[in-house]
Amino acid sequence: MSTSPYSFGSRLRAHRERQGITLQEIAERTKIGHRVFAELERDDVSHWPKGIFRKAFLREYTRAIDMPFEPTW
Repeated sequence: MSTSPYSFGSRLRAHRERQGITLQEIAERTKIGHRVFAELERDDVSHWPKGIFRKAFLREYTRAIDMPFEPTW
């Protein structure tokens, strides 16, 4: 896990916070538990599903924070 302010997860968190969106709001919108997204923001996806499900979770998160998906992937 990275603690750098420039890590992937910290950049996502900063963008989400600038949008004024909480993890709970994303969880409600996506029907995916907020802990999953908290792990993403900590750069820890070790408990995430593999393959296309991982990509789908990331896509849902970026959509919820109004961030283009393709450049982040």
